[in-house]
Amino acid sequence: MSAPRAYRFLLALAAAATVSSSHAAAIASQPFDIGVDMVQVFNDRLGAGRFFAGAGTDRLRVSARVTPSPDTDFYDQSSNGGETAIFVTHPSTPGLDTRLQFVGLQSGGGGGKNDYTTTFNLANPFVQGQLAAWDATPFALRIENPSAPGGETTKWVTAPDYDSSVNLPFLQDVAITGGGLAPTLSWTVPHTTAPITNIRIQLRRIDAEEPGRITAATLVHEAVLPLGSNGYTLDQAFSNGGLPGLPSGLEQGSKYEVAVILESAEPGLIKGRARTFFEFTPLTDDAGDRTIYLPSVDSAGNFNFDIEVRAGETILIDPVVAVGYDYQIGSGDPLFASVTLPNVGDGIFELWLYDLNLADFVFETFLDAGERFDFTGGGVDRFRVLGIEPSAGLDPTDVQAFVTEIGFTGNGRFTGRMTPITTNFTPVPEPSSLALLALAVLALGGLRRSCRAGGSLR
Repeated sequence: MSAPRAYRFLLALAAAATVSSSHAAAIASQPFDIGVDMVQVFNDRLGAGRFFAGAGTDRLRVSARVTPSPDTDFYDQSSNGGETAIFVTHPSTPGLDTRLQFVGLQSGGGGGKNDYTTTFNLANPFVQGQLAAWDATPFALRIENPSAPGGETTKWVTAPDYDSSVNLPFLQDVAITGGGLAPTLSWTVPHTTAPITNIRIQLRRIDAEEPGRITAATLVHEAVLPLGSNGYTLDQAFSNGGLPGLPSGLEQGSKYEVAVILESAEPGLIKGRARTFFEFTPLTDDAGDRTIYLPSVDSAGNFNFDIEVRAGETILIDPVVAVGYDYQIGSGDPLFASVTLPNVGDGIFELWLYDLNLADFVFETFLDAGERFDFTGGGVDRFRVLGIEPSAGLDPTDVQAFVTEIGFTGNGRFTGRMTPITTNFTPVPEPSSLALLALAVLALGGLRRSCRAGGSLR
């Protein structure tokens, strides 16, 4: 082809592309009809966590996957997704007209594409009084979208039957093995009388947070695991990796919340669910193949463990880092026998032991990084570690490698917790009354902010 002809050919292609683009732009956005892909009503047990509303409680959840939604506006060129409103009602509960919250991919609420949800706290006396009626007769959903074409701007859907008797357990012995971007997560599933018909894992990238609360997260990966699974290796492409702006795998420097989900279901219908949440940041490649136990982090900032322990053996735990920690066993746990701390900051720490007479911690000794300290007198039920310098730049909301090794006096389970300390507790001269008042006001302010914090429903 000659140069002039080639040039004219390229111009023709460009013109065709321009017309095609203009045509695509003209038809890119249009209103969608109301569509219902899924409705679920089930018992949802939420373990301790910093993201979901109702974490640490048992809920009745009503969820729906409906189009159009803000997700179809973004991914599928609908124009009326933001107008969709969904309400749950029940014939035996006059006045019940609760709106479902959009928690889809564009919400930061952690749900899947086109997801809406709401929950009812099963500990609420009013809800308890309604359960028999809700169990006997299905809920109804009213879906509204005033711009839906075809004249159907309101759609009614009967929800599936709800079974209040299905309850599943939380996982135990949650751990991560291996550094880099393909670590293996592992866990133990306790015995349960309710049948487990499905095991899923969800991985959310933490996009924004504040102390005690993840304020925004994006679902980047979800997978269904074989029944009986006790682990999962993050070495495959993320399920949402093909969507704009979402990664295809783990990324160094990003923080993640993992949910391992046990479900009891009939074909297409969830009857009960239990979700165990834990957080991690990928370790560096040189972390080796050590197995590190991970905590569930609650809204109060406590790190909650449920780990099998044995006398004479030590375990590694990886909490969020701060300037110090209070360690305490759970009821009936073996006592702490030893502790070994990692090399962080200057590698010198303060060990404080609890004095029952003073009802407070008192300084015991300095510990060097890597130095094992054996508690005398048959072990202790609590201790405090201080001395992580603020200058080390350790963020108390960032799950990094402050890997602590602890030993126990006997066999059993460690169901205790660690509480991060973000204030320097080193003794100082007595403050004035005005300074004490200022500290009290600051503490109350933090408490009020914590009490007002909410989270996602999904």
